[in-house]
Amino acid sequence: MGFYNFTQPGHGDVDDSYYHPFVRFWRRYGRNFMKLVGVNLLYALITLPVFVWLVGQINVLTAQSDGKVTSLLGTILLYYVMQMPVPLIIGLLVLSVLALGPATAALTYFAVDCAWDRPGLIWSRFWDAWKKNWKQALPIGLLDFAVMLATLYYLVDGKVLFGMFGSVLQVVWILFGLIYALMRVYLFPVMVTIDLPFLALIKNCLILVILKPWRALAVVAIAAVLSFLCSVVDIILVPCFMFSFVAFSAAFLTQPPIDKYLINPEQDVE
Repeated sequence: MGFYNFTQPGHGDVDDSYYHPFVRFWRRYGRNFMKLVGVNLLYALITLPVFVWLVGQINVLTAQSDGKVTSLLGTILLYYVMQMPVPLIIGLLVLSVLALGPATAALTYFAVDCAWDRPGLIWSRFWDAWKKNWKQALPIGLLDFAVMLATLYYLVDGKVLFGMFGSVLQVVWILFGLIYALMRVYLFPVMVTIDLPFLALIKNCLILVILKPWRALAVVAIAAVLSFLCSVVDIILVPCFMFSFVAFSAAFLTQPPIDKYLINPEQDVE
């Protein structure tokens, strides 16, 4: 059922399992830094239309509220995008939304390999994971996009559209978004590690959130900090580091409980 032994180092690598997890995290990230940059560039290229759309929406909202622009990279990209034919823009956005889930699964698979010192060739590992997981990853990617769209819609226009119920709706949506974000931290690592039916995948991820919530919260916090930093250094952060660092963090933090509770429930893994 499981593909890895997460407590052991990879073949040909130095055994660093005796280090503190914090030190081990940075040692493994450093050893695989250039490969993670490479897979981040590939992922950023595939999801570029979604990123441009999202940043465009956020820029519009922030400009309306305080006159500031959130993302320099997004603004530059939007300048060129707006000169493209509308059907081409829509077509690229649709393709990118459809590719969002499979690309995230492939990125996660490669990040798991790097987090546990089993990296391989980016291209072959990425596309092998894409082909293996696309059926489950596709609806998750569509749900991700729907959640992003609904979040922008409800948090900004909720009070205007729903009147006195708008504030209640915003609170409910924030709680739902937090639960979904925590579950999603486990979702793709479990997907690429264990063969589970779709409903069983969702159920087990929710169970992991209940059993080990702090690991998911740590990844969400990392993603939030990097998203905030995007307002300052997004030209470098987004194409080179952001996506792969979040995926690497999720892989490193979630695989021990995945191994303990799903792969080897009879063993006590530290």
